[in-house]
Amino acid sequence: MTLHRGGVLGNRLFERLAAPERPEEGGEEGGEEAGLAEIVESIKRHLVDLLNSHPGHSECAPELGLLDFNDATIGVLDLERNIQRAIRQCIERFEPRVRQVEVESLPRGSDPLQLRFQVHATVDLGRDHGQATIDLLLNDKRYQCLN
Repeated sequence: MTLHRGGVLGNRLFERLAAPERPEEGGEEGGEEAGLAEIVESIKRHLVDLLNSHPGHSECAPELGLLDFNDATIGVLDLERNIQRAIRQCIERFEPRVRQVEVESLPRGSDPLQLRFQVHATVDLGRDHGQATIDLLLNDKRYQCLN
């Protein structure tokens, strides 16, 4: 991944290739906030891909992704803790634009089969840092970002 002007880690490679004519954020007033929002959106898209991957499916990074947690012998509380830990470790290992990752369980909605998590992380913006909160929903074996 390359660094943009000012050392800001930007979008993923294919996102930058798809829109090469876009000027870099940060030169105008409000550019840093817009830059943070754009980076967080890119991180969300990457997290969906990352968390829906499974170890062994990538030859260049065999550990990439999360294990399948469909083991009925694990208690619900242990399951949530194991998933929280796995999400945090996966993000810390494979998403270089964030650090200080914390994952917490959220109360279940109306569907008892859905698990909800909230990720709190510090996003590197070159010389500065921004805070991001991302809500995740595990629904039918797929992770989705809610916000």
